[in-house]
Amino acid sequence: MCGFEFTGPPEKVPETKPESSGGPPQPPPRPPKLAARDLLEPDEPSRRIFVPDYVEVRELAGLLGLKPFKVVAELIKLRIFKHADELIEFATASNIARKHGFIAEKVPCL
Repeated sequence: MCGFEFTGPPEKVPETKPESSGGPPQPPPRPPKLAARDLLEPDEPSRRIFVPDYVEVRELAGLLGLKPFKVVAELIKLRIFKHADELIEFATASNIARKHGFIAEKVPCL
């Protein structure tokens, strides 16, 4: 040994700044995107449709805000083969409306 003794660096911890002190502020988190269906409450009056005893498939599609072919496809799933200009009964129309989140009520007879 040459008379020099090696000593390590001092045990001093470097001072660091908190994370929030440097750089630009972080933007707030984005709110989740909502669809129009999410904005409506299930029991709102706008979710109710009034249907007569017999309704045209095209008219029901309009009340539900759907294209007629979508309602025809629902009918085919129920094994009811109708086109957009044919009539369906209230029970079937009510069933399809319920699947799309609507409550169908019969139009009172005059």
